[in-house]
Amino acid sequence: MNPSASSTQRRYDLDWIRVGAFCLLILYHVGLVYGVYDWHIHSAHTFAWMREAILITNPWRLTLLFLVSGAALRFMTLRRTPRQVARARFERLVPPLLFGAVVLVPIQSWIEAMDKGGWPNGLSGYLAWMGREFSLGGLADGVPVNHLWFIVYIAAYSAVTILLWRRPGLIDRLGDWLQKNLAGPRLLVLPILYLIAIRIGLFPWFGITNVLHWDWYNHALSLAAFVFGFSIVGRESLWRDMERYRWLALGLAAVALPVMMVQVWHPGGRAFWGIPKAVVYGVDQWATIVAILGFGSRHLRARGGPVLNYLTQATFPLYLAHQTILVAAVWIVRPAALPAWLEALFLVAVTFLGSLAVYEVVRRIPAIRPLWGLKPLDGRPWPLDLKALLRPTQRYHRRRRLLGVGVAAPLLALTVVAAAIAAYPGFDNATQYLSELGGASASAPIIFNGGVFVAGIMAGLGGIGFGLAVYALTGARVAGWVIVVVFVLAGTGMAGSTLYPWPDPRHMVINLALGIQLAPLLLLWGLHRRRDMPRLKVFLAATFVVMAVLTVLTKHLVLPGAVNDANVGWWERLYALVLVGWVGVAAWVLDRKLLAHATESPPPRPASAVLDVPA
Repeated sequence: MNPSASSTQRRYDLDWIRVGAFCLLILYHVGLVYGVYDWHIHSAHTFAWMREAILITNPWRLTLLFLVSGAALRFMTLRRTPRQVARARFERLVPPLLFGAVVLVPIQSWIEAMDKGGWPNGLSGYLAWMGREFSLGGLADGVPVNHLWFIVYIAAYSAVTILLWRRPGLIDRLGDWLQKNLAGPRLLVLPILYLIAIRIGLFPWFGITNVLHWDWYNHALSLAAFVFGFSIVGRESLWRDMERYRWLALGLAAVALPVMMVQVWHPGGRAFWGIPKAVVYGVDQWATIVAILGFGSRHLRARGGPVLNYLTQATFPLYLAHQTILVAAVWIVRPAALPAWLEALFLVAVTFLGSLAVYEVVRRIPAIRPLWGLKPLDGRPWPLDLKALLRPTQRYHRRRRLLGVGVAAPLLALTVVAAAIAAYPGFDNATQYLSELGGASASAPIIFNGGVFVAGIMAGLGGIGFGLAVYALTGARVAGWVIVVVFVLAGTGMAGSTLYPWPDPRHMVINLALGIQLAPLLLLWGLHRRRDMPRLKVFLAATFVVMAVLTVLTKHLVLPGAVNDANVGWWERLYALVLVGWVGVAAWVLDRKLLAHATESPPPRPASAVLDVPA
């Protein structure tokens, strides 16, 4: 590659584009829930206009991702040999692919089998389905990878591109050819002609299968985009032309999109063997990509920062988790028959927040980071760094581990409840209580009872972490002890209730867990001398107010009848979500504060210190 400053410096615009494209992917998949195309699961609401609406991103989104992925691979080659690049790609892609195929995708596929094929639900149904899928006959038919096909293709395209790169001068010659022949307006014209040609010549015969060995149109499109991105990273004249023609490209895309929608909507759209449709599709496809790359190069090249760094690291885990969370959320919420707009907002929020929650958990557990596409921490050995576990050196490491348990406890509880609902045929979220998931009428009560028992123990351990963290940050010994007692009682109530499943009267020991309603106030009391945590304090106060309002509603002190037999289940779901969810957020914030506190050397204490207690 020709030497260039831009070829050795990180391109933040490509990072922003990659993050944005994956966010659009999540929205796109939520849209498919309401579309008329075949997908894993659908809402009770479907809309014919979604056939045209998905064209807003469908022609160009994945092609752009492959192009950016090829550019990212090029940056990896600047300081590595071909063998090192191949090894890095293997370590980054293969563990998530295997983990996803064995753990994440089966959940989606089982829900789809229940929804479309009438497969038995419940734990026994899931185990039987898994046995069939991973039997010799099932493996002979292939292992479903669902949305992980993208990882398969990235791995394959990386291997092909590395082989091309190993040929001396080949990539340089390709880059020179592209730079020469795509100068000026040809940057728009020639790629559009290529996209039209493969759309006419290959798509009618092969379509898009997402099956690696029989997807030749997709390879002609996506592999070409990948190699193109790999070849043009340091070709500044191409990027200047993209910036130069960005407005023209945007105009072409703005004209092509409605025409393409009309062609899909109107019965005559396939006239003349579909050639006019292929022409408009190719124009929209490449014009949108040039517009995005041009505007990004012009305005985002040097705009890095902590937000981008966080989102860049989170993108791969979000991609892995999002579709499993979305499919499970549709399966659980669909029986509620919510209005379409409310259901869609719920699915978007649950998918984004649930995926971010997964990222926040897995990035803190060194042993599983590579399974989620994250690099090992600080170059530590994987899968396990025994030395770091046995002899930790950082201050507050025990407190932080306990707070990590506090982050994981609500996530486990919510996951267990979702799994227990999926395993309970005909469970009515509107009228039934969560405790019934562990009762005699449940088909697999062990899911709820066992999971809540473990979550209760984790809540108690997390509470100890809360108390010790408050003491470390403020020196408030009494507040720390009271916080520990409240959490331990709450955890005892949760764990103890599962030993006496509903409707055993002793199950009501779970009421001890309600004491956690006071924990936000106790934390405010313990942290009141800290002046550098205003957002956490606002969050704790708001959490207490929300729980108080929900309690008042169910006691019928205001709005009598707002909570009744027809909707008490949804009230309980919301109350439980707030009751346990805030714990994970607060534990995470305190963990971050302890980490900062542990890495800074205590300065001489001035008269107006942030803390009003001794260091």
